[in-house]
Amino acid sequence: MDTTNSTTNTPRTRNKSSGLAVLIAGIAIIIGAAGSAVLDGLWIAVLIGFLGLIYGIPGVHRYQAPADGALGTWGAVLIRYGGAALVLLGLVSLLWEAVGDVPDEGPVLVEVIWLIGFVAFVIGVILFALGVVRAKVLPVASGVLMLVGLVGSLVVDMVTGAFFEPEPVTTEWGFYVGMPVFGLGLAWVGYTVWKDAGARSGVESAVAGDARRET
Repeated sequence: MDTTNSTTNTPRTRNKSSGLAVLIAGIAIIIGAAGSAVLDGLWIAVLIGFLGLIYGIPGVHRYQAPADGALGTWGAVLIRYGGAALVLLGLVSLLWEAVGDVPDEGPVLVEVIWLIGFVAFVIGVILFALGVVRAKVLPVASGVLMLVGLVGSLVVDMVTGAFFEPEPVTTEWGFYVGMPVFGLGLAWVGYTVWKDAGARSGVESAVAGDARRET
């Protein structure tokens, strides 16, 4: 973990903002995944959550490095760039809907980008979650929740066939239940980093203030 003194742009400050971003991302994914069973438009909250991960996950990796090893390093890279591809396509889809109906099948390039981004993101989460479990810097259970939530959601929806349906006919139980579990793990990770970085910054500021008064 970083131990640099707290200033405007120190590693400690960046850790705090990264933790907050991942905390918000986790909450947004919980709301978007669970709430989309009632309101279709709430999937946008999942998109917002992915945006938070793009910003926050590299900072969380720095927080627990080097204890998370190559798992954390590659996991953070794949989550960031895989998530960025998915967010980009999500924004394109929103713009497309604003202009007109989104076609059932998009251009081949879009399908390829989606597949690459999706696979990269899933592999990234698996690696990163295993890194959390390995490092034991953050709560091990939070990494388990991330892993079980995401992988479980995919397995359930693939088994039921819901994952492969262009238009949802089969209830996406994996998405509605598994993704909130994934989001809970993220929120736990983010909260831990945010709280610890904030507490350490407060202690360091108090120590610095006492030192100045003594001089």
